[in-house]
Amino acid sequence: MSEFIMNAWYAVAAGDEVGRSPLARTALDQNLVLYRTEGGAAVVMLDRCAHRFAPLSKGHLCGDAVVCPYHGMQYAADGRCIAVPGQSRVPSDAVVKSFPVLERYGLVFAWMGLPSQADPGALVEIPQYGDDAWGLSRGHAVFQASLANITDNLIDPAHTTFVHERTIGNSAGEHVPVSAHETDDGTVVCGRWVNDAPAVPMVQRFAGLVGRVDRWQHYYVKAPCTSWVDFGSFEAGRPHTADEQARAPYRVLSYAFLTPVDARSTHYFSFQLRNFAPGDAAVTAEFNALYMATFEEDRVLLEAIQREEDRHPGLQPVRIASDSGVVRLRRTSARLLDQEQRTHSASNAPAD
Repeated sequence: MSEFIMNAWYAVAAGDEVGRSPLARTALDQNLVLYRTEGGAAVVMLDRCAHRFAPLSKGHLCGDAVVCPYHGMQYAADGRCIAVPGQSRVPSDAVVKSFPVLERYGLVFAWMGLPSQADPGALVEIPQYGDDAWGLSRGHAVFQASLANITDNLIDPAHTTFVHERTIGNSAGEHVPVSAHETDDGTVVCGRWVNDAPAVPMVQRFAGLVGRVDRWQHYYVKAPCTSWVDFGSFEAGRPHTADEQARAPYRVLSYAFLTPVDARSTHYFSFQLRNFAPGDAAVTAEFNALYMATFEEDRVLLEAIQREEDRHPGLQPVRIASDSGVVRLRRTSARLLDQEQRTHSASNAPAD
């Protein structure tokens, strides 16, 4: 059975990556081919011809079908072979697995588990996306680190004090504890307020706040693969209410959609929504560069951690108070994986 939770929407490409040429992509240890039909619909299927397993991504498109580069067999968007050169009969078992697809937020998502469970409502709702009042920057990287190590980092506000002093952290948060809880839908939330403190560099740069401020950092992870951070700041002493947060001069919602390439590397699709300078291209470019630098700081550490774990299988970390979100998330992910594997085993059990 898979070591990954399969019943989820995984981002497999940016929308503008997928066109009328086959695109190869690896996700959850499976080689995929992506393309668009003539009507513009995105297609995701295994990158493996049913005949001799040649990669379909090295072929070409004929109408809405992808043509195998080896013997010219054609596969429709649903994975069925519809033509075999040199013969009129198409073998009934000449089928390539295809995956349900959902396009949202400028990304192409594939449901990697049971197609019957592919629920568009399972993807997180982001009401600010597409709102003209919010600026948008985005990026994609591949981290040589496991999904679990990356989500550990994304449910951990405490590390920003030490890792991101140049952008979203400073020493004021060093001794501020974090709290963690789990919502009814299984989302793990970990956060804190840092009050009456100097503004961090990003807030100084874009909001012009140079006096004492209060700032919040609320980290959310919905297992297995979706993360978002609500980060903002306003003048010290204002009430910590939703209305005041909505009026803050600096607020950023940073989303990450994480897709394992394999057990030790992960696609990191991200975008940031900001409540200031929404239409300013120069701000978008600068903001994007600063966030990419922030993610690079994470990447360097996470890849070093992964290498150490690979050298010493079974290594167990010492837990500290700020790991409360990490512990909850690991338990939640393990529970979901166990439930999925039990369901899989039960459905494949031989009948009496």
